[in-house]
Amino acid sequence: MLQRKHIEPLIHTTLWLTGYLAIILWVNTLGSFRSADGSILLPVTIGTLLNICLFYTIALVLIPRYSTDKKAVNFLLSILSLWVGLTVLETSVDYLVFINYYSTEDEGFGGQLVINLLFNFIIFSMALGYGFTKNWLRNEKQRQQLKEEMLQAELNFLKAQVNPHFLFNVLNMAYASAAGNGDERTADIIEKLANLMRYMLYESNVVSIELSREVEYMESFIELQKMRLSKEIQAAVKFCVEGDHSKYKIAPLILIPFVENAFKHGIRLDKPSDILIKLKVEGMNLYFEVENSIAQAKNELGRKAGGVGLENVKKRLALLYPNNHQLQISPKDDTFHTKLILRLD
Repeated sequence: MLQRKHIEPLIHTTLWLTGYLAIILWVNTLGSFRSADGSILLPVTIGTLLNICLFYTIALVLIPRYSTDKKAVNFLLSILSLWVGLTVLETSVDYLVFINYYSTEDEGFGGQLVINLLFNFIIFSMALGYGFTKNWLRNEKQRQQLKEEMLQAELNFLKAQVNPHFLFNVLNMAYASAAGNGDERTADIIEKLANLMRYMLYESNVVSIELSREVEYMESFIELQKMRLSKEIQAAVKFCVEGDHSKYKIAPLILIPFVENAFKHGIRLDKPSDILIKLKVEGMNLYFEVENSIAQAKNELGRKAGGVGLENVKKRLALLYPNNHQLQISPKDDTFHTKLILRLD
């Protein structure tokens, strides 16, 4: 049975082949080329190939690139240069090779160029229409998928949610009890835990949040994880932040799965462990790197460290930052390295 993903390429192939055969079989004269003597075959073949190049370069390369960077001047210059350049190339081949070979008349280069420009403008217009329509449909599909996933996540959250007011009251009571009895460490742990939960339950239910708030959340999470480790465990944990992150926003909780993954799989009980987390803002880009030691065998790491948490964040990145992120995950012999480059709002 024909799969859905193969239908569109089959339709395109059929249309191009039909147009090509229609010209070859039913057009008697095309400029100085004739079907009777077979001179029309090679020019039409090369012209069709150049038109295919023009069509799909505009529709599948330049338009998606424009939808990402929104640089209209660059886009217009690119498509016009492609249209004119391929037309000049096609006309040069027609004039220098085929016309001189097949025609005894003095054919003008300018006239041939105008004819090819007009014909290629039709292909040019069709490519723009097809490309923008395809890009719009793809974006709508991604938006709909994101909307459905956010709705499902909200439903799952509501199903699993404990009454937050009761929970925070209990935490506040525990904090007051620990502080009142002089147990500052326990009080500090409870306070950090309450702040983390408040961020997760209340502040993160938005499309984007201040990057500075996300950094604060990660700092609290890292401090809480360090406090959880016993004194016997030798773990060097560093969190470095560079650049001005006060004026940017980011999707909430998009970075924390990488940090969670580092603590979950990077703490070794039998020898020293290292976790290095670096966040750098440069221009409109965020560079986020996490490198941690490996606490189990490499094949086991491949199954666990690349499990549900990282798979979910990959899906979120694809939906929230399509064409605006690069993610590299590199497990090595004794370290696990993750690097994310994200274009910020």
